[in-house]
Amino acid sequence: MVPRLIIALLCTTLLGAGTTPDYTIAAIRFADSPHDSVAEMVIGGPKDETVDTIYAIWLIRGGGRNILFDSGFHRARWFKEWTITDYLRPDKAVALAGVKPGEITDVVISHAHWDHLGGIDLFPNAVIWIQHEEYRYYTTDAWQPGGDHDGIDPEDVQELVHLNTAGRLRLVEGDGVELFPGIRAYTGGRHTFASQYLRVDGHPPFVLASDNVYLYRNLIEHKPSATFSENDYPANLSNQQRMIELAGSIDRVIPGHDALQMQKYPSEGRITRIK
Repeated sequence: MVPRLIIALLCTTLLGAGTTPDYTIAAIRFADSPHDSVAEMVIGGPKDETVDTIYAIWLIRGGGRNILFDSGFHRARWFKEWTITDYLRPDKAVALAGVKPGEITDVVISHAHWDHLGGIDLFPNAVIWIQHEEYRYYTTDAWQPGGDHDGIDPEDVQELVHLNTAGRLRLVEGDGVELFPGIRAYTGGRHTFASQYLRVDGHPPFVLASDNVYLYRNLIEHKPSATFSENDYPANLSNQQRMIELAGSIDRVIPGHDALQMQKYPSEGRITRIK
């Protein structure tokens, strides 16, 4: 007969095996983008107003994993096309948070634009996660007549294909998919052909929106961010509402380029502890 104490310990172990890790979330600012047009980020916003924004990636730690949401950029051509200040290459910025580039286990890509996909080659041991339809479109149809590859770097696409053939790419199949215990990917709004955002479980939960929401102002004023086409504006707005519901509060939806996140949460240099 097994003693009751042993049974209790076994039950506790089995129940604990399925629990969600106590994730931490840090925003890492690796560059600034001064004087961006508000009207291009908040559709319907004032055309004569500008805002200083940031380039950021988000580090999620827990359950034995170091997960990046987005990877930043480093290719020289984009410094000629955009005003980028106070830049630190993303792998070096991540190191400031206490994680070496080779210790990043996974990189989840929200979408294929140059400033979110362009650092995937900086994390040599990471598995890359991207929506299947995002991968398919930007490695095929986007470059055919009638396709749309605005903001997509051909070298990034080539790196994606290379990672696939190397066995380091995972294709996410649609909406509400659990990538890791307590971390789910959601689609909708089509910032690009098939962009995604993340919900990180916890007490409380958070939603990392990336460019599916550029600024807190989008959420407050109920105005869409830029989307794949103007026809996708209603879907973007409906997904903003879903993000708020998934996070449980508008304050726990983290926009992609808003410097205010660095003020809302404790910050030290480039690192902001969101959770």
